[in-house]
Amino acid sequence: MSHGIFPFWQALLNNPKQIGAIWPAGSSLTAAMLKEVFAAAPGLVIELGGGTGMITQGLFDARTHFSGLMVFERTPSLANCLQNRFPDLTIHPTCASHVDQLDLSQQDTLTLVSSLPFRSLPPCDRTRLEMSIVKVSAGCPRFRLIQYSYFKREPFPSPAANLRWRQKQTVMRNIPPATLWVLEKT
Repeated sequence: MSHGIFPFWQALLNNPKQIGAIWPAGSSLTAAMLKEVFAAAPGLVIELGGGTGMITQGLFDARTHFSGLMVFERTPSLANCLQNRFPDLTIHPTCASHVDQLDLSQQDTLTLVSSLPFRSLPPCDRTRLEMSIVKVSAGCPRFRLIQYSYFKREPFPSPAANLRWRQKQTVMRNIPPATLWVLEKT
């Protein structure tokens, strides 16, 4: 965790609602997220909210099994740390709601991996992200969003009638314990 503790705390102090966590994702949560990524063919993997890079590292190590990998991180200090740590990885230093501006027309399978704090985001940011998720899901026949939340609560209400949450495992060895959820087409 030494890669991102200082930038994490700095970003948390500067904008706690944007960070939304009290500690970076741990190795147990990273392993659980990766297990879920590989529960189906991942296709293109896009991480929303790369943060300190714990989950990014796991995804980066497995990238040969994806058709592509990229990361969105809008906090400038964290985006810079990620770009320095992963110079060959495409880091989009902007809000994850811009994922719908990517040309994904050739993608048959899309897996979004998110560490975004949906419940603590300002309502306008949350709405933009949800609408972006709806847009990219509509364009991909096989779409999944893997997200974790705390206290076993759905990360956010399903933003479309054809998308449904499925609760997965709870990772007790994370601070705080986190429950994995998958949003996918019905």
